[in-house]
Amino acid sequence: MKKVILILLIIFWNNISFAEVVDLNCKLGDRKFYAGLDFENSKWLNEDGTSTYMTYNDDVIGTVKRQSKMDITHTLWILSRKTGVGEIAGYVLTEEELDLISNKQIEDIILKEIGDLENKGLDSARNKSFAQTIVEYLLNRPNKKVAGYEVPPITTEFECEKSEKKYKF
Repeated sequence: MKKVILILLIIFWNNISFAEVVDLNCKLGDRKFYAGLDFENSKWLNEDGTSTYMTYNDDVIGTVKRQSKMDITHTLWILSRKTGVGEIAGYVLTEEELDLISNKQIEDIILKEIGDLENKGLDSARNKSFAQTIVEYLLNRPNKKVAGYEVPPITTEFECEKSEKKYKF
């Protein structure tokens, strides 16, 4: 009997559902920072313990973060899964654009039939849908015009590599 209980405890312990997070050490200029990629929940974790929704495919991972610094409202973060090189682009989104993005997100959720908020199993799919909608919008957004000339968003590159240290929040 003790053997059976011990085996059950070992099986239970090994199958406990922990979200696997890929921990990254990143560098932006001289500044080092942490990024955690929680693929199970479609979240990009920040070093302060906050997170944003992320979307990903075989080539890239993308997220959009709200900003209150400078003259930008949102930053788009794109990270290559193959090279570890990423790019940050700053944008100023108007209320009209935010409404348009929200409407597209709702349409996508309805189309994919992932709108049942009571079903927590759909959270990851909704998170990824939210991120994918805004990332695609920014990637396809026309450049801002200033004095008749198109001005692309200001971009900055960063690099990441997988960390062996596991971060806990």
